[in-house]
This record gives sequence, C-alpha cells and structure tokens, in this order.
Amino acid sequence: MKKLILLFSFYFNSLFAVEVKCNFEEVYKNGEVQEGILMLKDQSLRYQYIKQDLFTIIAKENKFYLIRNDTKFVQKLTDNTESLEKFMKLASDYPNIKEYYKDNDLYIKVEKSKNNFIKRLSIKSEDVNLSVNIFNCNFDTINKKYFWHFNFVEYS
Repeated sequence: MKKLILLFSFYFNSLFAVEVKCNFEEVYKNGEVQEGILMLKDQSLRYQYIKQDLFTIIAKENKFYLIRNDTKFVQKLTDNTESLEKFMKLASDYPNIKEYYKDNDLYIKVEKSKNNFIKRLSIKSEDVNLSVNIFNCNFDTINKKYFWHFNFVEYS
C-alpha cells in the first residue's frame, strides 16, 4: 500500500511540474525597464537579467543565489526573497494559477496567457512596485546545468 501511495504521489507531482523558459520585462513605476530570461524546472528557478552589469538569481532547494553577470561572483541571498518564493509557488500551480496572491504585505495580481501560464504580474509591497511581462514561453526540456550556481553556465 505504501508503494502505491508513493507512486501515486510521484505521478501527480510530475504531472503538475512545470518546465518552461520565457523572456521577461520588468517595468518599474519610474519607467525604468529591465529585460531578461527566466527558467523553471523541478522547483528550481533561473532569473537572469540581460545586462552584463546586473545579475542572475538561481533558486533551488529553498535557497537563493545571486551571481553577478560580469564577474560570476556567487552570493547567497537570505533577505528579500519573498517575491521570488511567491513567484515559484504560483508558477508551480500551473495550469491552475490563481488571479491573485497575497502574503502579508506582498500582493501579486496575475494575468494569464492563452495557455493559462503567466502573461503579466503586478507586484506590490512596501519595498516593491513593478510589473513583470512574461512572453515567448517555451515548454521544452531545459538542461539542469542552467540551474548550477557554482560552475555557472552562461545562457544567451
């Protein structure tokens, strides 16, 4: 019986696992725009800004790492990860992504694309007020090497 429950649980976890690569565009209240690429696979996230003077964030196993795009210096993130954690949670809800998510002072409104994935996020909190447009999503297999924070692999 335990094996049946384990198999059943594994089946449903893999059924609802999302593996996707998209482009993103962050639009801030002051009009500033930042572009990049995001990838999700097996509860891992890669959030990579295109500009060389910015950074890439790798999230896996409930830990967050910031890698400078210009130096490849790796730093563990422990503060201000709530937005990323919430994004990973709502993406893992695919295809049943809700329209609104709220956690303490963090409020996220979701617009969905035709395939029910995320098209646009409006993120508001005391620290953040921005809109993230997500587009050109591809649901093909992503190599796990793109989620390494050490032995960092460039994606272009």
